Amino acid sequence: MKRILTLISFLTLILNAGDVNSTMSLSQMLRNSKGEITKDFSAKAFPIEGIHQKLGLDCKDCHKQKSEKDYSSAMNGSCLQCHGSYAKLGEATGALGHNDNIHANPHYESLDSDTCHKSHKPSVNMCLRCHTQDSMKNLIVK
Repeated sequence: MKRILTLISFLTLILNAGDVNSTMSLSQMLRNSKGEITKDFSAKAFPIEGIHQKLGLDCKDCHKQKSEKDYSSAMNGSCLQCHGSYAKLGEATGALGHNDNIHANPHYESLDSDTCHKSHKPSVNMCLRCHTQDSMKNLIVK
């Protein structure tokens, strides 16, 4: 799954190459929450949304790199520091039932948290890419 996501990211970068100055390195550019290419790595360009905003978290609570320009989107380690292990997440969402407990399923351990949960833009229900049952459609991803 990670290989597929990496390939999709690479292809997206290639297809959008016309949007970028070819002398810019990948570490010098990023798309902000509006999808625009930016060199601004501040909280203004990447506002924190949802529950993380309500809790008053700032960038450094999740991004452990020293410089904003080095911030990574690979956040799973930071997510699990606060939210616990996959097993604990599965217990916390156990009331959804066996078929709908997205945190205790055969796919979950191979997916990073930010596959569905986003801090800088709306979260997405990735289950619906393959699963069509009504119970999956009703899952609310926060």
